[in-house]
Amino acid sequence: MSEFFAPTTTNIRKREIESMLEDFSNRRDSWKHCLLFLQKSQNQYVLMFSLTTLENTINRQWIGISDENKTEIRLTLWNELMAKHEIMLYFIRNKMAHLMVSIAKYDWPHLYEDFFSNIVELIKREGRECLLGLILAQAASEELGVARDTGVLLPSARRNQLERLMLKGMPQMLAALSAILEKNAQKEGQSNPPPSPTNGAPQTSALPDLLANAHEIQAVDKCLNMENVVKCLTTLQHLFSWLPLSSHVPPSLVTTVFYWGSIATQSMSGEAALAGLGGVCELLYRRYAPPSSAATALRLHHAALRLLRHLTHAPHQLPHLHHDYLNKLAEFLKLFVSLHFKRLEAEPEFDALEFLSYLFQYTFQVPTCAIFVNCLDIWIQFIDILKPEDIPKYWEALQALVNGVLNKIQFQHNKAQLQHLDNDLCDDDGETEYQTFLKHCIECVARVADLAPLDVFTCVLERWQCLVGVHGRAAWRAGAAAGAEGERLLVALLDLAVLTRVLGRLAPALLSESESGRRVSAVQLGGVLLERAGAALAAPPLARGHPPHYARALLHIHAEMFACMGAWCCYATDCGVPVQTMEGLFSSTVPFLLPRDIPEPPLLCQAAAQLLLSLSKNVKLTSDPMSLVGELYNHAQRSLHYLEPKTAGAVREALVSLFVRGTGERARALVAAWGAGAGAAPRAALPPLTALLHAFADASTHSKKIIAEGIQNAAETALRMLCEPSGMYAAAETEITDFFLALFTALLPQLGNFTYAAIDVFLDVAQRGGTEGSLERLVQCVRLGVEAGGGGVRVDVVLELLHRHVLPRASHLAPDLARAAHALLASVLIHRWRYFFPHKCDTAEGGRRADEFRGALSALGRALLLPDIELLKLNIATLETLNSKWKLYHKAIFRSEFLCEFLSVALGGLAEGGWRGLARDELTAAVHAMAAVDFSAFRLAFLPRFLRSLPGLAPHHLQYLENFPPDTDLPTFTQNIHRLINDVNCYRAYNAAAPVDMAT
Repeated sequence: MSEFFAPTTTNIRKREIESMLEDFSNRRDSWKHCLLFLQKSQNQYVLMFSLTTLENTINRQWIGISDENKTEIRLTLWNELMAKHEIMLYFIRNKMAHLMVSIAKYDWPHLYEDFFSNIVELIKREGRECLLGLILAQAASEELGVARDTGVLLPSARRNQLERLMLKGMPQMLAALSAILEKNAQKEGQSNPPPSPTNGAPQTSALPDLLANAHEIQAVDKCLNMENVVKCLTTLQHLFSWLPLSSHVPPSLVTTVFYWGSIATQSMSGEAALAGLGGVCELLYRRYAPPSSAATALRLHHAALRLLRHLTHAPHQLPHLHHDYLNKLAEFLKLFVSLHFKRLEAEPEFDALEFLSYLFQYTFQVPTCAIFVNCLDIWIQFIDILKPEDIPKYWEALQALVNGVLNKIQFQHNKAQLQHLDNDLCDDDGETEYQTFLKHCIECVARVADLAPLDVFTCVLERWQCLVGVHGRAAWRAGAAAGAEGERLLVALLDLAVLTRVLGRLAPALLSESESGRRVSAVQLGGVLLERAGAALAAPPLARGHPPHYARALLHIHAEMFACMGAWCCYATDCGVPVQTMEGLFSSTVPFLLPRDIPEPPLLCQAAAQLLLSLSKNVKLTSDPMSLVGELYNHAQRSLHYLEPKTAGAVREALVSLFVRGTGERARALVAAWGAGAGAAPRAALPPLTALLHAFADASTHSKKIIAEGIQNAAETALRMLCEPSGMYAAAETEITDFFLALFTALLPQLGNFTYAAIDVFLDVAQRGGTEGSLERLVQCVRLGVEAGGGGVRVDVVLELLHRHVLPRASHLAPDLARAAHALLASVLIHRWRYFFPHKCDTAEGGRRADEFRGALSALGRALLLPDIELLKLNIATLETLNSKWKLYHKAIFRSEFLCEFLSVALGGLAEGGWRGLARDELTAAVHAMAAVDFSAFRLAFLPRFLRSLPGLAPHHLQYLENFPPDTDLPTFTQNIHRLINDVNCYRAYNAAAPVDMAT
């Protein structure tokens, strides 16, 4: 073993040693040697290898070992553990403890009667023996405490027996664990945790006041005691995850656990505090509600209030606390608010405003922005539970929250934290750290605005109006400002950009005011914002000619103004803003979208394009659109290559939206002009049209009709290129198939007879092959045609394409093609059902269609065996739809030829487990639906035949398994199926480990 792990050992030699070790492990008597190694060796590699070998023996061969040898293994392990646990390496000790629990999984109580009593006895001792008992207790909770899959096969009856045994011993174990926590609380120099709340109402001074007297306790065994406390708390946390809480967890224990969760300010107690809070959170996640739940909630409230008071009155300690603890505290407070706040409002001892006051102080004193965001989640949870009649009572707290958050996101008030947030690196969502922080803060303000729109909007608008004048004065001040004045100007510009974004987000809430007087005020304020923002945008851009940091700030302000106006465009009429004012915004946006010698910054161009799009969709114009965007229209007809693709796409969508009104002649001409180059340069001409089609997929029928007329020539040109086996199509295969998929997705009803002509071409092209991506898109187009109805799509041709050309290529190496092919097959079966079962049909034609139906179901069944979870779920959903819509399972052809096969495949998939376990619920529901055709036949005929077809089941096991319960309701049937599958796998594994005398 030492040679294997030596750095000088070659890979060849390592493989030789590995082979030797594997051969040794597979020997029937390897456990004897391993027990000897455990007793004699001190090499950590040898010890771990020996324990791993014993673990395999216990989990794989235990059923075949004689009782005498089982006892020898168990006693040797236990004696070694008890004799050496103080000097063992911790991972050796933990591994050996888990082996004792693994043995108990099989032998407790008939061969290992004192298993549980040994653990409780160890927990009651001191020092290292107590720690060993705690390790064993947590391992027992993890492995034995709940009837769940732990990776080791056990019969269902045995799983349930273990859970009952664990529950029977829980009172003694919980009492021992509680005693550890209470005893160590006394050692901290304080009183015991309070008695059960059933003995009286909790008082504010209920908890030991460790928080007020933080000090060092000079005890020799301080570190060991704290290690025991941490292990005790983590063990309780796991026990809380499965125990029946109301009957087994007394409120006094909850208070004790929270006591340890509140001592984070004590030295050497941080880990215990985190574990304590974790335990309480586990209880709250499971909605802990004992008989005295109101008193328990009050007790938690007083404990939380005491902790918040201590933390906020000593804010210098917060930066020194571990961030994991502060985040866990926020998690606890969120759960507490969601579960108990409304319940406690009726209690006279609960002061809601006092609680919110300390929560507010804590929220705005936490040391980092990330923890602050987690605290905002508490407030959002609080807002979620409020009713309209609660708003006046809590408005002061909500108003303070809004002002506090606004201060938090303004550089004027929080520059120290904001300037350290990264605004360059993007996460997986494409957002920087600063953008993510800003988004969460603005969403919190918006949630308060949903309750009191006018008040919140007024608060933000007042701040915005104080700064908006800076934008106009920046032209002459930025260049001359220096030092402190320049810094103040820059901060004002940055804050103006942030507040502008907030106002844009509040647009929907403000106009939702229902009370007439407040709605009038809301409309007036909205009009003020639109007028002032419009005037600011009417001024020329100020970014050029300024130092870089000012230029960036001015750039962001202009972009945020564009975005804000875009959000408010749809409310301009409600706010009484003259149409002429809104039309004036076109002159503010269009210049940024025209070609220039010195291009405008991409950020501004994109923001201008989005505002133009919003104006085009939401403002009813009185002027001729050509007078507003004529120059841009002329450039767009030729090319928008000077803009970035995303910006150009928004401009195209805006222009079509603007000109599609009325006859739509100019929109039609625009689309036709963009498609004119499809024949000469399809790779350049088709992607913009594809993006346009996606943008108008949900547009009105009138708009789609005009776009369809404009795009017709491009579609016909692309279809002709599809017919060419080489040349232009080969070079632009991806772009052409992408275009047709978008075309069919957006405009299928408007294409008329072109649809069926195109599908015929798709079917021919698909038979030629091509790349898998292109074939997949063509198959999707055919599927859309099938789902559209009509007689233009020949089902027999589609099925031939699938069986001969697509499905043979749809292997696990091409999962997207396989899913598209089976989605098409599902559409044929679901939407063209009557093709297979016509009312009138001659015998020969009926037989041919019945054969086609058999072929389709066979393909669907084969797909259930493929290693693709998405494909599995797709085909199970197809079967469910066919049964609910067309009664598939009751059809004679299915019952006689396919029912047993599909049931076998579904049950086999459940038995196989692995990745198929991800579809366990779907598979079980499918089995239930098929069995519902005839439950008696399923129990008495199918199941016995299925079980006998499985290898590795002994006759007495078959007799037990065939006694399947007669319950037919889905929940009970599901439990019974899961037990059956578990027991099948368990008994097959047992029989694979044939009983032998392991001593030889």
